[in-house]
Amino acid sequence: MGASIIFSKDDSKEKIEDKFKSTYVNGRYWDAFGDLLDAVFLPDYPKLHEIIKSEEGEYLKFYSFIELDKEQFNQSIKLIRDFIAKQDNPTEWQEMAQVVWNEIAEPYIIQDKRYQPD
Repeated sequence: MGASIIFSKDDSKEKIEDKFKSTYVNGRYWDAFGDLLDAVFLPDYPKLHEIIKSEEGEYLKFYSFIELDKEQFNQSIKLIRDFIAKQDNPTEWQEMAQVVWNEIAEPYIIQDKRYQPD
């Protein structure tokens, strides 16, 4: 089963395979990233969690940032960054989630037209 994070959608593209900016993530790292999203959003931001958190199909699991409006998108980024910054002694699992965020998600995030740097 594949696991993917979908960051944005470009409706100007004609071919469906060109419409989405996304990337695949290793299963263990995928699970760690999911735990990060749970920790960031579930306690105080369940609506954001519901929008982003894994949608599962028969052959593909994914997290999607597509449905977030500009304000929600930037709020989500800030919440994730702040949560990661506060992890003093991250566990191996938390470090795996940080790798997904820093090396996979962040490069796509900063390219998104909704992104507003702090």
